[in-house]
Amino acid sequence: MKLYLLKDYEEVSRKTADIVIDLVKAKPDMLFCLPAGGSPIRMYELLVEAYRQGRVDFSRMVTYDMDEYVGIGPQDPNSYAHFMQEHFLRYVDVDPANVHYPDGLAADLDAMCARYSQDMLDAGGIDLAITGIGDDGHVAFNEPDDYLLPRTHAVRLKESTVKANARFFSDISQVPPMACSIGMEDIMRSRTFLIIASGAHKAPMVEKMFSSDHIDPHFPVSFCRMHPNAIFIIDQPAAGSLDRQALAPYLAD
Repeated sequence: MKLYLLKDYEEVSRKTADIVIDLVKAKPDMLFCLPAGGSPIRMYELLVEAYRQGRVDFSRMVTYDMDEYVGIGPQDPNSYAHFMQEHFLRYVDVDPANVHYPDGLAADLDAMCARYSQDMLDAGGIDLAITGIGDDGHVAFNEPDDYLLPRTHAVRLKESTVKANARFFSDISQVPPMACSIGMEDIMRSRTFLIIASGAHKAPMVEKMFSSDHIDPHFPVSFCRMHPNAIFIIDQPAAGSLDRQALAPYLAD
């Protein structure tokens, strides 16, 4: 595990985009597990900018969305499949045949989820996964619980997650109560795993991550400590009052 401690959200986004670009150049047909939400939006803008400048080619890249709401389809403006189109995919040259996302309208969610994880494995496994840190410590939609599920699964969202995501909807009552998410085994199998955090509101989660020695299913992001190539990219406000000596063993050059 290593850490980039940067000035602000702009620097976090640029560092994340730079890592993505370097990995795509090294492996053009990489499998990229795409994150949704507010944290990666600027990263996507920078990736689109780099593509338009001819600095990167996404034509061979394969994408799998990290999660999706249950009960809405890809044409719904609140779906994560739609989010990816609006913020990234429609502006670059990713082959539509290489774009994959969980089917939130599947009649058999369990069967769909099982196929989703297996399809990623059959495609060679995840080369790069990126996630933010939920306000309760969740990653993707792996919510705090007594245990965490290993593969893609349907999950009932915690009240705190519904409240946090309500800002993307016209009303909190419109937030779907369930979602599909890749599992912790899926994430831990990724060859590179980036965790981004920006803003003072993330400071309690970051402090808990770096000040505790416990791997706790009630704090899913703590599992990142076991990932062989986990890279945290956080800004100064997210680092909060955390003792910089506690961060020193992880700081990247």
